[in-house]
Amino acid sequence: MSQVNAADFRIISSADDVIENYAGAGQDAKMGVEVELAFFDPAVPDLPSMNVAQNEALSAEGTARYKGDWIRIEPTAETMEINSAACTFDKLPKILADTQDKIGKLTALAAEMGLKRSFFSDLPDKTHLELLQNVVNVDRYEAFFKPPREDMMDIAAYFSVCKSNQVSVSYRDPDHMLGNVRRLYALAPFLFMMSDNTSGFAEGQPVTYHHGMHYRRHLHGRGGCPCYVFSAQSGEEYLDAHIHHVMNNPLYVYYDEAGILHRIPSGVWMTMNTLKEQGLNTASNFHLSESILWPDVKLAALKNKDEQVVAHRYEARMFGVGLHQHNSAALIVGALAFDEDFAAKIDELLASFGFDFAKEEETRLLVRESYMAAYQHNNQYFEIAYGNGRMSDFAQRFADILEGAADKHDFSEMAAPILKICRSGMTDAKVNHLLLPTLQDVRDLQKSYDPALFENPYKCNADIFADRLKNAA
Repeated sequence: MSQVNAADFRIISSADDVIENYAGAGQDAKMGVEVELAFFDPAVPDLPSMNVAQNEALSAEGTARYKGDWIRIEPTAETMEINSAACTFDKLPKILADTQDKIGKLTALAAEMGLKRSFFSDLPDKTHLELLQNVVNVDRYEAFFKPPREDMMDIAAYFSVCKSNQVSVSYRDPDHMLGNVRRLYALAPFLFMMSDNTSGFAEGQPVTYHHGMHYRRHLHGRGGCPCYVFSAQSGEEYLDAHIHHVMNNPLYVYYDEAGILHRIPSGVWMTMNTLKEQGLNTASNFHLSESILWPDVKLAALKNKDEQVVAHRYEARMFGVGLHQHNSAALIVGALAFDEDFAAKIDELLASFGFDFAKEEETRLLVRESYMAAYQHNNQYFEIAYGNGRMSDFAQRFADILEGAADKHDFSEMAAPILKICRSGMTDAKVNHLLLPTLQDVRDLQKSYDPALFENPYKCNADIFADRLKNAA
């Protein structure tokens, strides 16, 4: 979750006061990856999640041992996030090597403390109520969730249960941003399914839907796909609509004139516009409001060394966590942003499935229906509707286009898991579902799997469980 400079007291009255920070990075556009990892104690029978004391110890030791600020804590104590270096797309191998190195260091350090990374994107047997008993000792997160407001339990559940990979791009200019944001929203149902590494259980109960999408649906106006994705006629118009969204986003906390964070009582909401009455329509509160919007493709601030917001990035947030997902997510999002030929071919593929943003209402409906089909997949995985076709057919054609782009850039090894998943239909979640029919099977795998599996990010679950899948068949 994005942090905010509490002491930025510049007054923000309209889009004119912030629009310069959305102009784009020009030819210096870069990308980076964030990975959220969930940890638990494998030595205790009920596999308790990492608690606050363990989280603090892991964070402190990691920061002291490895320096830098790439280890980030999240609202609930079982989760820690690593941030990669930011580089240009041609340096993608460097980004991914850095990401893999940091994941390895954090998980090895956790193992020294008797903790183990979850094999899955999440902790399938833990409820949001259990996880919310371990909110970390950070003012921002305590104000949000300790305890959650009665009218914010859905948001609290999302932040405690769901983990993801996020890929950020500091876009070149507003139109570059809009083109990529639209592609990613049209692709989102497919990308959610392709990268899913859940187990078929959520909060200890069997589910037949994509539970990451389930929790995101409860973010309501803070999440999902904003309406102006379809209506904006230009990047500038999209940014105007986004800033209007930020100015009117209901706040449940705010910064006062001294930079102190205050929690608003349950049932009461404020916005940047209502804060004007108190003279608190500050840059801190504007960026706070922006930080508590969590659509599937988020606009988020970029700061300088003095913690001043100087630019923005878009952040694709629909990727699960597992063996290959950080590689796969970065390859896809990076190629869409910086390989014009690949992006054009994907646009043609999307259009052949009915996703044509020149046809606003038709595409809005198809995106909505495709989201719902992926969310309520009923263990059908790629065998669902997508646009005006089938997701399995889209996946095959997507793989062919991606393979050509990966070969061109010499990224073939990192594309291998995506190609296998797209051509076989064996998503990581489908493999988990086939091999782990009970919650006890899920727990047994958590306890027994060898963490060395994660040292090779060029494999998917169908690779590492190939023999078990043959026996299951």
